[in-house]
Amino acid sequence: MGITVLTAAGFYLRYLLDALAGLGVDVSAELPALGVDQAALANPSCRVSLDVVDQILSKAAQADAARLADMAAQAPSGQGPGLPLGLRLGAAVTPVALDVLAYASMSSGTLGDAIALLCQFEPYRLGFAQCGLKQEGAESVVELQVSGAWASLPLQVETAFAGWVEFGRWITGNVSHPVCIEFAHQARAPVAVYEAFFHCPVFFERQRHAVHVHAALLSRPLAASNPHVSHLMREELQRRVDRYAKGEQFMVRLVQAIEACLADGTPSLDQVAQAMSLAPRQLRAQAAEAGTTLVNEVDAVRQRLARQYLTASMPLAEVSQRLGYSEQSAFSRACVRWFGVSPGKWRPDQAASTITCCPADTAPPSRQRT
Repeated sequence: MGITVLTAAGFYLRYLLDALAGLGVDVSAELPALGVDQAALANPSCRVSLDVVDQILSKAAQADAARLADMAAQAPSGQGPGLPLGLRLGAAVTPVALDVLAYASMSSGTLGDAIALLCQFEPYRLGFAQCGLKQEGAESVVELQVSGAWASLPLQVETAFAGWVEFGRWITGNVSHPVCIEFAHQARAPVAVYEAFFHCPVFFERQRHAVHVHAALLSRPLAASNPHVSHLMREELQRRVDRYAKGEQFMVRLVQAIEACLADGTPSLDQVAQAMSLAPRQLRAQAAEAGTTLVNEVDAVRQRLARQYLTASMPLAEVSQRLGYSEQSAFSRACVRWFGVSPGKWRPDQAASTITCCPADTAPPSRQRT
């Protein structure tokens, strides 16, 4: 059985890319090598592999750390550390960043209604987590249960929490400060920096990722409440979540079928359809509904497996055969298209090209909430 490929919403990656650009970290030139069509991220049905999101954020964090180190070296002695990258990304949240969730939340009757929508929507948006709301005494606790072992998970969790709090302050008129926050990972900056941002105690190396709020705050009416708009936005949100759940099940089966067929060469529509117990026309239609094609997914599976096999130093002839290429030269051409170099020159540290920081005099202006 193949490896399940988890995905995040395309608009989530678009938000991260925009926020990074606003912070002076430019990654746009690196996206084609990672198989990302930036224009396609605006499509509501677009999904992006979490492996790709992880590569982008991990390299961006390295570039940002280097930039901050340079700034610190030039700063006056005694100047405090800046905000961690996750908090700065979360602070850049906008309605566009949250897509339909933003408008469904803003038009809800109460903060509690908005948080309930958040818990429903975040698995669809983030891809790596489940979100739940429960009562613990006088507090309501929003817990984020994460899965996977990506290097950027702590960064993404901090980004999510910072975005939640920032957006919550916005829709409540800046009165929804948390009671406290728990992170399961280690602090990435002095705890005082986090507490100054969240305006509450922040604890690290706990058993969970959680945001605590006063339970009484959940009944607070929202100024922008609009029952008609809320109904329409909730219907659209539910459609997207349902379509996502259905599409994810299909995509998992599709990836597994493609991997099973690779041993016989480039998988054909008929072969993959048979492996999935579908008629070819059904496979084509369901792929279109999921926003993809068989050709695109075969290429994506081959690229992902190529990274794994090359990292493991597998002989090139064997890699070519496992990926279903009739000739090693065809595999070499694919590697040049994917990675910009031949497989013989590829190395794990070349899998994602260096991400550069925008020069100070050409960095994009800071993003403003609209």
